[in-house]
Amino acid sequence: MTEQSEKYFLGSMSAEGFRSDFKAQTEKDGVYTYILKGGAGTGKSTLMKKLAKSFEDKTQVVRFYCSSDPDSLDAVLFKGADVIVVDGTSPHTMDPDFPAVKQSIVNLGECWNDSSLQANTDEIISTTLAHKKLMKRAGSYVGAMTKLFDDTYYSVGDDLLSDKLSAYCERLVSKLFQKKHRQGSVDMSLMSALTPLGYKVWSDTLSSMDKIYLLDDDFYLASDMILKCICDKATKRGYDVLVSKCNLFSDSVYEMVVVKEAGIAFVASTPINLFYCRSGVRINAMRFYSKETLSLKKKRLRMNKSACTKLLEEAATTLAEAKSVHDEIEKFYISAMDFSLVDKAGRKIALKIKKRLAERSKQLS
Repeated sequence: MTEQSEKYFLGSMSAEGFRSDFKAQTEKDGVYTYILKGGAGTGKSTLMKKLAKSFEDKTQVVRFYCSSDPDSLDAVLFKGADVIVVDGTSPHTMDPDFPAVKQSIVNLGECWNDSSLQANTDEIISTTLAHKKLMKRAGSYVGAMTKLFDDTYYSVGDDLLSDKLSAYCERLVSKLFQKKHRQGSVDMSLMSALTPLGYKVWSDTLSSMDKIYLLDDDFYLASDMILKCICDKATKRGYDVLVSKCNLFSDSVYEMVVVKEAGIAFVASTPINLFYCRSGVRINAMRFYSKETLSLKKKRLRMNKSACTKLLEEAATTLAEAKSVHDEIEKFYISAMDFSLVDKAGRKIALKIKKRLAERSKQLS
């Protein structure tokens, strides 16, 4: 993957609320995290964008975006320095586990004018409550969707041709991955999410892959089983694997598996993501279901698909409304901020990143 193409979401909305595996990134050995605190419009995303741009020619920069606003950054990883800068506010609240040892808080709330904000107390409270109400409504749509997606996923369990699927996976993995004398690892990062623009996939993250396999699957189960099988077998053969899950299911359902070292990605192309890649190798995952038994559930499955399509559209529309209200909240804080102080905080972080890059460079030389 190129330095500028690796993009993910920090997390996404699910039936249980905001779901994220990002904390595992901050818990890795040697990683230091700067946790930004401050309300909407305090410049957290802008600070991270500036840092990301300034270090692109010095180290690999990985961006993690906000699913509620895909133009906004929630975190940036500077790989060569083992430094993360992350928005530590709701819904992905983060606090230091080992203050000053592995994490530091950067309080951008110190950069605003309290009296200016207090003059708009009633408007800020009412707008914030309106935003929460819209997010709750969107969550209700997601909850209803998840029940139907789960129903489709589990209802076709008896129709899955498990032996045929397992034999296919064994042949595919043997063909694509040589055995190594090591155990591979699994890293979880989210490449897709429900957003105000609909269900979005960061296809840029796959742009450097030599080959992309598309698993066409209307019912999610076969593709999930194939992806989990590939992940398991590839790691046993010594490859590090990146997994992206779909958070619109109640359980862990794999949507993408990426093996960077081999330049190969596997993507479940489903009614949720409608993912298509012109140069992709298409695999008909529907052949791993029994047509005879599936036909008995045709009406139920068709109804689930239709209802989920409408719920997905309504959820995205509601998230778009919530974003518009959130933009109004930001205006109050933007007008009360001293962004020269935010820039100063950014420069301090930049100096520390440079120092860690220099230290890592010395260790490697």
